[in-house]
Amino acid sequence: MTCTHGRECVPRARRFPGAAAARHGDTVRARGQDLHSRKCPGAGSRPGIPLARAPESGAGSAVAWPVPAEARPALDAAPSETYYDLPVVKVAPWRWYVPAYFYAGGVAGAAASLAGAVQLSRDRRLHGLERTLHWLAMLGEALGGALLIADLGRPARFHHMLRVLRPSSPMNLGTWILSAAGMTGGLALLGNLRTDRTRPRATVAGIASALAGTMLSTYTGVLIGNTAVPVWHATRHRLPPWFAASSAAGLGALLELAAPVAGAEARVVRAYAAVAQAAELAAACGVEHAAERAGVASPLHAGRAARLWRASRWLGAASLVATLWPWGGRTRAAIAGALGTAAAVLSRFAIIDAGRHSAADPRATFAWQRAGG
Repeated sequence: MTCTHGRECVPRARRFPGAAAARHGDTVRARGQDLHSRKCPGAGSRPGIPLARAPESGAGSAVAWPVPAEARPALDAAPSETYYDLPVVKVAPWRWYVPAYFYAGGVAGAAASLAGAVQLSRDRRLHGLERTLHWLAMLGEALGGALLIADLGRPARFHHMLRVLRPSSPMNLGTWILSAAGMTGGLALLGNLRTDRTRPRATVAGIASALAGTMLSTYTGVLIGNTAVPVWHATRHRLPPWFAASSAAGLGALLELAAPVAGAEARVVRAYAAVAQAAELAAACGVEHAAERAGVASPLHAGRAARLWRASRWLGAASLVATLWPWGGRTRAAIAGALGTAAAVLSRFAIIDAGRHSAADPRATFAWQRAGG
């Protein structure tokens, strides 16, 4: 169909079902509304689809839609590297339960792993330390389960995750890991309480608890690294080792608060705490370096997350110095344990808060994706 302007048009009856078609230039009535005649589309447009004309200056100029002048986007002022500075990634709606769960679950997993190592050593001088580790693992796993259920909102949601096993979902695997760690940790503690032996002995429940505890202290790093949050995804290869080292450092701090100041147990606890704290500081530097290389380290350098991050680093360094201090006895151990515990807790809140700030920064998202991250 060709109109008087020499261009092909599509009848209005095809575009508006039920509308009465009329000759070009006439007025038609469709669906109770008056549709006034419009000129055919300009060159380069698709047939039958009218082009929206940009507002023209001057009185009496026609506009295609009633957009107020103050609401029209200023194309010359719009940022070219983002979409009008709007966030692209949704911020994780996690409350304080999640970083607290990361801390409790990590310490519990590290305790179960160290208890398995003590069992394999078969050193009778470490029998009391093994029982303490089993208690810490069981209490941490129970507290972690309660915090996770509180974050989910309903206990039924935790149960529903156990109905299927999805290896592609870190959250689903995490639920299974926490459940396995709790079950094997309870069996290991029960076996330790029911047997009256003078030296640690490797058991099936103890070794299974150590394996589940190792995964429990690291899977949370895999969980947040599997998201689209720039600072988490850019450091996804460094987060699991850092979570493992931070969990071990938190456990070492708690043991220094509870373990005796003399004997074989005290020497093992002191050496474990020093190595774990040094590993945590090195792994934290690796996380920050990876974020800087990807260009998404701004949450670790400015803002509330940066203050928490720096505070955890300084507290961890002070705890390491107190652990290695040759004098002080019980006072030294208490100071080192308190500083190490504060560092482990603050580091969990710092990494979660850094993820929130990174998700709210559209420039970090676009820059990281354009760089092929």
